[in-house]
Amino acid sequence: MSQEKIYMYGKHALVEALLSAPEMLEHVYLMEKPDGELAGLIESTGLAYSRFDSKTIPRGVEREANHQGYIGSIRMGRLVKDYGTFISELEVTNDTALVVMGELQDPQNVGAVIRTAAAFGIKGVLIPEHNQAQVTGTVVKVSAGMAFRVPLVSIGNVNDTLRDLKKRGFWMYGLDGESKQSIVDEAFEAPSVFVFGNEQNGIREKTLELCDIPLSIPMSPDCESLNVAASAAIALYAWSTKHENALGRPWKGGRSKKNN
Repeated sequence: MSQEKIYMYGKHALVEALLSAPEMLEHVYLMEKPDGELAGLIESTGLAYSRFDSKTIPRGVEREANHQGYIGSIRMGRLVKDYGTFISELEVTNDTALVVMGELQDPQNVGAVIRTAAAFGIKGVLIPEHNQAQVTGTVVKVSAGMAFRVPLVSIGNVNDTLRDLKKRGFWMYGLDGESKQSIVDEAFEAPSVFVFGNEQNGIREKTLELCDIPLSIPMSPDCESLNVAASAAIALYAWSTKHENALGRPWKGGRSKKNN
């Protein structure tokens, strides 16, 4: 995987990469000469760039890709970490939470979950190598560049990974609409792992059995369910309200503990 190259698209994602993680970029391709902030970032990082047009689009970029004239190439090994390396370097506290993707198929959902994870202080998004939509240029673009703000981690077998995290003191939470345990009532007092399942079938049965607490999101009976991206946003928001330190600033949705 370290040699595999992906392309990211769009000015916003490219600027975010240059600001947050320029070492992940290998080359920049532009339809117009850079100016303003983008020109300054390219110059300050010393990154090479090339011009292209509709006839000279970089090889490997789909012609229908919505790149808006901005393309960056990245080696996957620079963007997606190995689980063993990641977990050995992770400092685990009660304010630590991880996300495990359980066979999501839609790149739009993968990108949206990554963006949400970054927003709410999640320390890593774990992505299975099989039966799962992988990180692509579309995923990076949908994440609004947040793929460079939260560690993305490649894992083999989901269940084996959950067992390893259990041994390290994590509690497993699986989003399951049939659960009688509401996410509103959970205190999230231990290091947490949130498992989000497949868009159509949810979390696999054997995986759900490994979850310490299946959680449901209370909602009107007029709505059958939420899609996985919306469910992830609600779940991670609920967790973050109990962990203001994870956001790096006092929680502003109510009184901070410092003022109690």
